Amino acid sequence: MKRILVPIDFSDNSVFALQVAVGLSNELNSALRIIHVQTGQQYAPEFLGDNPEERIIGQARQWLEHLVKKFLPDYKVHNGEFDYKVREGNVVREITNQARYDDASLIVVGTHGISGVEEKWLGSNAYRLVSHAPCPVLTVRKGMRWENPHKVLLPIDYHKLARKIVPVVAGFAKLLKAEVSVVALQKKSKWLIPGRSNIYARQAERYIQNNTSLNVSVTNFNWQGDVKNILSFAREQSASVIAIHLIKSTNPFESFFRPFANEILNTSDIPVLIVPVKE
Repeated sequence: MKRILVPIDFSDNSVFALQVAVGLSNELNSALRIIHVQTGQQYAPEFLGDNPEERIIGQARQWLEHLVKKFLPDYKVHNGEFDYKVREGNVVREITNQARYDDASLIVVGTHGISGVEEKWLGSNAYRLVSHAPCPVLTVRKGMRWENPHKVLLPIDYHKLARKIVPVVAGFAKLLKAEVSVVALQKKSKWLIPGRSNIYARQAERYIQNNTSLNVSVTNFNWQGDVKNILSFAREQSASVIAIHLIKSTNPFESFFRPFANEILNTSDIPVLIVPVKE
């Protein structure tokens, strides 16, 4: 059985991620596991009672049981598994190790953007997590729209590895019954071959058309290397998810999507699906 993994730091954003993951588990017919890594940090008001300064070290299992009980009625997978794990150690290492051990299909994680909230460990570890994750990661934040109808925005750059995420994105969009908008990112540079991103975008369009019944379109977009331009375009398109790739390479200059992923995680007000690809 496939499994979705949800890191929980008891912040509102991580609880919202669990809510999203429950719905995805129902569609994917998958097991669902929540994981908490003990750090002794502060928690969200829902878990603090009357004392907002209280720290609930050692009570994580009780609160995880509370979450499972709270969301179990919404978990509709027949004979499915919905459970939790508590681990200790480095947050990123423990989450990625659990994902590998579970052979997780997806990690759904709540992020904190650039709010400056560092007391929740997911806030400062989100990018490190997606950089090391062995599977796709969906990042969400409380207040983001997550409802039908869905539309997935798929930016395609000049790098040939960008095409490797197309099957994953197509499968994810099919799960959501979403429209797919493939965006050929244009950027003036003497180092880039003109039209390459458009060729890759058309290849992505054909793959999605041949393997799904989803509506798919291709748009050329001159983004000029500015993430804000892509986010503005995504809002204009009413996108509910932005799907990007993250190249796992020892060379930090191999693709502009490495710093791009970090920036979009911190600034996006739209859920982001990050798919790791290897050379």
